[in-house]
Amino acid sequence: MREIVKKGHDVHVLAPFTGGETDYILEGVHVERFHYFYPRRFEKLSGRAGMIDNVKEGFLVKIQVLTFLFFNVFYSLRILKNMDVIHVQWPIPNGLGALFLKKFYGIPYITTIHGEEVHLSKRYHMLFALRWLVNNSSKTITNSNATRNFCLEAGLDEEKIDVIPFGVDTDFFRPLDVYKDENIFQILSVGYLIERKGFEYLIRAMPHVLEKHENVQLKIVGSGPLESKLKSLIYELDLTGKVEIVKNVSDEKLLMLYNSADLFILPSIVDSQGNTEGLGVVLLEAMACGVPVIGSDVGGISDIIEDGKNGVLVEQKIKSKLSSNISLLLSDNELRNSLVINGQSDVKAKFSWKKISDRYIKEFQLI
Repeated sequence: MREIVKKGHDVHVLAPFTGGETDYILEGVHVERFHYFYPRRFEKLSGRAGMIDNVKEGFLVKIQVLTFLFFNVFYSLRILKNMDVIHVQWPIPNGLGALFLKKFYGIPYITTIHGEEVHLSKRYHMLFALRWLVNNSSKTITNSNATRNFCLEAGLDEEKIDVIPFGVDTDFFRPLDVYKDENIFQILSVGYLIERKGFEYLIRAMPHVLEKHENVQLKIVGSGPLESKLKSLIYELDLTGKVEIVKNVSDEKLLMLYNSADLFILPSIVDSQGNTEGLGVVLLEAMACGVPVIGSDVGGISDIIEDGKNGVLVEQKIKSKLSSNISLLLSDNELRNSLVINGQSDVKAKFSWKKISDRYIKEFQLI
């Protein structure tokens, strides 16, 4: 939306309250945040770990799903009735307001599906609602071909579905001249500490890597429900001092961590609920910073990585294949340099927000 504003368009964002101001301008984008429960001090559905995890906290938070839907519609009709087009992120729960705007004011809307809402709709028997909200939109955008396939399996209208991936800010995420300890080969991984990110398998691969390369260290940046379990695994495998989990950091700090890394790995899996990686934006960030990458061949990751050209794809959950590919890149400087050059080129050509915003503007103008 920031890039779309730069190209002369007026953008308003309506989002739930998570603290701070309720009406402000953020990099040219007009943001309004709405309250969805009273007394306001009990609002717990939005923010923090996200709605999916927050709703597990008790009956009071579950009730807020209903009040959220009501106030989403109320504020949509009140604030967005003069818009030319509505762009919905996460049709459940945000699509209801857009549907009312279409019915009452004739404003068309498009939806962007991130992937997880399809899996959640199946799990909680809400596919009928997803189909209703999405098939009433003028266009559906998915973040990868894998997510598009999930949508087709869920019965969404094939003719309306296009793929536009998430992008990366290539002006911010870029190579920097930072200090690196030449005696340490630093591996970095970033993500929410949940099952589908596959961090357990990366940690279990580390003893095999260290058998051949004692100078390797792994840093995992993130927080989440599996933090204690993963730290216990590090201790059990006697990896203290070799593997470290660092809680979420600022974008500025993350930029420095990317540039300090020799290799980036996203070891995602298909989890026990059938959910997997929608795209893998952290791979794009690492590639933009000039870091060679390894990713599991699941979900939308194959939309980013072309194996052997701009990165390495590995089979999920198999620690031997992961460790052998780490060893390969560790010992082959020429291959690493080739992956870096091609990775940076592909990110700028296909995944910069400047490119992605042009594609969205085209979609907005077509409806």
